[in-house]
Amino acid sequence: MARLTDRIHKLLPRTWTPNQVVAHNLTRARLLRGWTQEQAAAALAPYLGAKLSVPSFSAIERSVAGTRVKQFTADELIALSRAFELPLGWWFTPPDEGALATPDSGLNGIDFNQIVDLTLGTPDTLPPWIEALEGWAAGRAGVTPTADVRARTGGQVGLRARTLVRERFGDLREARDVLRRLADLIDEMDRPTPSGTETADPAETRSAAAKSRTARSIRRGTRAQA
Repeated sequence: MARLTDRIHKLLPRTWTPNQVVAHNLTRARLLRGWTQEQAAAALAPYLGAKLSVPSFSAIERSVAGTRVKQFTADELIALSRAFELPLGWWFTPPDEGALATPDSGLNGIDFNQIVDLTLGTPDTLPPWIEALEGWAAGRAGVTPTADVRARTGGQVGLRARTLVRERFGDLREARDVLRRLADLIDEMDRPTPSGTETADPAETRSAAAKSRTARSIRRGTRAQA
């Protein structure tokens, strides 16, 4: 039975609990800063209220393996963000492969898009948060940062959009190249009929004009993104 269970797990995609995602990004943050585990523990100590030993810090990073997963608290996430000077959303950056494991996800997990939506917000979920932030800002004496709140949360919407585009099309430069080639192909189809040939059907003429407009629109879009 144990061997059968192992075989089944090998066939399933890798899944990560939210705490494993945080542990994964702890290693990424430490490497980003160029710190050893000892240096990272020292940087974290003032915000955590105690210094982790190197074995303890190492065990947290190794918890991505799923044997003894570190259960992070909100206090610890705040301490991590302050020590590494990274936003809270950093700790929920999805790994390159796999899916998110939650109690309701089943064996295959759920798409990491959901953790991106939960971290950055969506057009549907951001407005209540923006309203709450504006209410908080309005209650601070002499401060009127309403425009700043909207600008900063609007930036998150833009980041989410770029993330989704990259997921659908891969590298943005490659996507632009594909669109340009598509525009060239449409132009080829839109070339005038050589003289002496049969007059084009009016419906075909309208279709060709529409294709030409599409090609021009694509080129404008790719130039704007370049």
